[in-house]
Amino acid sequence: MSMIADAFVSKLLDGLASVKDEVARLLGVTDEIARLQETLQTIKAVLADAERKKIQSEAINNWLKKLKDVMYDADDILDECRFEAEKSKVANPSRPQPSSYFSVGMSVFKKMRFTHQIDRRIHELNQRLENLLAEKSKFDLHPSSAGREDHQSTSKVSRMTSSIPEPDIVGSNVEQDTGKLVELLIKEDTRENILIFAIVGVGGIGKTTFARKIFNDERIAANFPMKLWVCVSKDFEETNLLKDIITQAGHSPGGSSSRSLLEPMVREAVTNKKFLLVLDDSWDQKVWNDLLRNPLQSGATGSRVLVTTRNKGVALQMKTVESHQVELLSAEDGWVLLRKVVVLSGQEREIEDLKDIGEKIVDKCGRLPLAIKTIGGVLSRKRRNKKDWEKVLEVLSNNAWTGLLEESQPALYLSYEDLPSHLKQCFLYCSLFPEDCMLDRHKLIRLWISEGFIHEEGDLTLEELGEDYYGDLVQRSLLQPDPWCDDHNPRCTMHDLLWSLARFLARDENLFVESGVEVVNSSSSVLKPRRLQSCVSEEKRQEFIDALEGCKSLRTLLLRGSRVEENDANNLIKKTPRLRVLDFSSSNITKLPDSLENLIHLRYLDLSWSGISELPESMGNLVNLQFLMLFGCKNLRSLPKGIGKLRNLRCLDLFETELEGIPIEIANLHRLNTLMNFTVRNNNSNSGWCTVEELKPLQKLKVLHIVKLERALNEDEVRGVNALRDMLQLEVLHLSCEPFRVDDDGQVCDYREEEMQRIEEVFEVTLCPPSPSRLESLTIYGFFGLHHPSWMASSTTDSLFSGLRRLELLLCLFCPRLPPLGKLPNLDYLHINCAHAVKRIGAEFLGSRDQGGRIQISFPKLTTLMFFNMDNWEEWEWEVKDDDRLTALPNLKQLTLFSCPKLRSLPSGLVHYATALTKLEIRKCGSLKAIRGFSSVKELEISWSPNLECASDLPSLERLTLLDEEMRSLPEWLHGGQPEFPVLNTLQIKVSDQLLRRCLKNGLDWPKIEHIPYVYGKNEYGSRYISKSPSAFSTNLNDDVEDE
Repeated sequence: MSMIADAFVSKLLDGLASVKDEVARLLGVTDEIARLQETLQTIKAVLADAERKKIQSEAINNWLKKLKDVMYDADDILDECRFEAEKSKVANPSRPQPSSYFSVGMSVFKKMRFTHQIDRRIHELNQRLENLLAEKSKFDLHPSSAGREDHQSTSKVSRMTSSIPEPDIVGSNVEQDTGKLVELLIKEDTRENILIFAIVGVGGIGKTTFARKIFNDERIAANFPMKLWVCVSKDFEETNLLKDIITQAGHSPGGSSSRSLLEPMVREAVTNKKFLLVLDDSWDQKVWNDLLRNPLQSGATGSRVLVTTRNKGVALQMKTVESHQVELLSAEDGWVLLRKVVVLSGQEREIEDLKDIGEKIVDKCGRLPLAIKTIGGVLSRKRRNKKDWEKVLEVLSNNAWTGLLEESQPALYLSYEDLPSHLKQCFLYCSLFPEDCMLDRHKLIRLWISEGFIHEEGDLTLEELGEDYYGDLVQRSLLQPDPWCDDHNPRCTMHDLLWSLARFLARDENLFVESGVEVVNSSSSVLKPRRLQSCVSEEKRQEFIDALEGCKSLRTLLLRGSRVEENDANNLIKKTPRLRVLDFSSSNITKLPDSLENLIHLRYLDLSWSGISELPESMGNLVNLQFLMLFGCKNLRSLPKGIGKLRNLRCLDLFETELEGIPIEIANLHRLNTLMNFTVRNNNSNSGWCTVEELKPLQKLKVLHIVKLERALNEDEVRGVNALRDMLQLEVLHLSCEPFRVDDDGQVCDYREEEMQRIEEVFEVTLCPPSPSRLESLTIYGFFGLHHPSWMASSTTDSLFSGLRRLELLLCLFCPRLPPLGKLPNLDYLHINCAHAVKRIGAEFLGSRDQGGRIQISFPKLTTLMFFNMDNWEEWEWEVKDDDRLTALPNLKQLTLFSCPKLRSLPSGLVHYATALTKLEIRKCGSLKAIRGFSSVKELEISWSPNLECASDLPSLERLTLLDEEMRSLPEWLHGGQPEFPVLNTLQIKVSDQLLRRCLKNGLDWPKIEHIPYVYGKNEYGSRYISKSPSAFSTNLNDDVEDE
């Protein structure tokens, strides 16, 4: 069940304590409130024991269900009291509050009616709770030991999450197994156009991890120009799977949503392409035999399909040519994996004396990697002694697991059971989403907050606590971060065994309706459904709405991508008055009904990428709303003034909207911590638009994006006022202007001199970040002044931005010099794009200054440096001197130069000092003549840089990529990889058909590649290829060689 009773009761008790005096004084129900608190305290004492025993006792489980039903009703009552209090505050924001919250803004009659209703409902709650208290005596429930749950809830992880290498996850033979299967996949075999291989093993044994290791192998990259990965899952949707393949193949499914339209698109997307397709977690042969076999036959000879499945019969029915059985871990491998999860590298000796118990625990985990990892998460929070480890072994060894799903490992349930109650409900909430669904971390945390799973604690914000919760679940291996996403788009998924366990435990409360609507009302449970996710089609729209009759207790309704209209929304709202979360994102809804104001419990409203064109003024009555997500609402032009009444709003996401401006009332939202795309609009003649200056009261902002800053040129009243001065919590700041002006005739032109001076003033004064600053990420886009603001170039820059980790200067077209960014002590990522006025970069960029004879380190923590579209950059001056007291870029790992057509050379200082550089990308640098001396570079890409005459002295180079469809022959400096590149292992080229022919075995360029172990080449469209490995050579070119 998503509600964990212990956590929920604690929340209710805290809520009652916060409003008890006011409610009692107003309603005259002091005795009823005290009675409610006393009963809740009595029940709370045994809830942890009841939660543990519900698996073995259906009677206790049903008792808990009835209790939770009462808890939900109590939460609703408490929320209504808060709602009336908030409405009173909003209605009279400037008046002093009288003795009672409710005596302002409420008519006498309405107050009497409300008093009567609350009095009656609290009395009924007490009666129901006392009946349950009496029923409790039938069960042998014991009070929890003092401090157990509290200790678990507030304990902080004392170490960083261990990074477990993939080989250890799947066993000590993984390298050998990987090599064998990779060689089979790339081996020439003409039996069929497409051959199928399988990885077979029980759930949780590491099939997906093994397949991902193969998928990422450089030999696979060298042999397959197209790599596709789709998660099939047990109840896969055919159309979604086809769309996924089309998208990954670089095409677009558009609005097509039928199999008959999508199959030809798949066929076209792979025509003449040599591909590897991974079908992960296949439960049925139909995904290949009935759905994918025919449209994929257009692929090039040599294409392969790799299937992971639990069922060997599925592999046989797909006519696989080779199956690899993933075996259970050995006792030693299992112990090594457990040890890596429990302790950090280098601390293994601390638990070596626990090896005997550890190996027994590994055996109880069935020697399955997933179970071992999750139980390792439990042990990492125990003391490292035999007593605590033997307790875990004892629990794993008992036979009290008969109530679980057959496929659920006791270790997985114990890992769940070991969670503190606040994490249990967060974990179970994830089962609301489809199997294998990628979950956005930020959205997930906001949903947890909206459901009330996260409570304020100390000085941490709810979002910060949510990050801790998320990190804890990841460290316990209950959530798995997506290995292919970056830090700015963090996502995760759940292993299917854990998802099945969570779905089983939350089955009464969380419903996911994939097709059809009969599931909505099919539950025979004592407990009412509380959460529902579905995607409603046009055809089943009315049927779905009808099925919601009797679902008024729903708290979360997720209808992403559904076909709903205003009238449908009105009916939905009437049937689900207790919603905390409502998601209409990616739907075709264009307008919300006025009845939206009746959702008084609503915390989260998501309309992102919908067709919404206006929001009702009445939404200002949603005083509990915390998150309003309008990302990508292209048809929305304005926000209602009533938005200023949403005093609890924490996040307003307007990213990629095209608003005319923001109402001035937004300045009332003092709890706002995220404001995406605040659109500047001058407030001439008191027009009601919010100016930059009027953002000053929003002092809790942590994330702020401001766009259309060129409009601030006309705001005389903001001159000399620092709008950001008091935003001391600010961590992410994005400042954006349109880099060119549009004149009265609609023509794009440069800004006038006085406008350029004015924008410099706006950035210099109005937008100066607060000091001290907590900024971690700063983006400046389209700045059209001639000089960067002094706060980026002053002697105090390093102290002002001491915590800055990410900096992007984009389309700052007219500044001839870059700021001295080398002084930033914690900068990790720097991206400079379209600095067209920059012709020279010298020592000033490093921020060098006299240190009194001490060695100065510039860019001490920078790992990624990117220069894009530097059209006039000619010189990068940074020479090594004998008496140099300056060192720089000691941690640089990646350098990318893209479209720097006039840059003539790379500086000797870069070669000398950037000794950690492993990845160097040179693209469209037509004047660059040579790349020499980078001793640490392992990956080098050279693209569309035809005048490069020499690449040499690269002793660590392992992978070389050459892209240029106009290149007529491979460069002479390649020399077959010897002796300039002694460890070169892989060459990847994207060139013309003619050059590919020169690389055939009897071609003119064959000697240049003959000694490189792995070579893969394709043409611009990916339709022609060559592939070379130590054991094979294949191509779909004919054998004619064109000498040029």
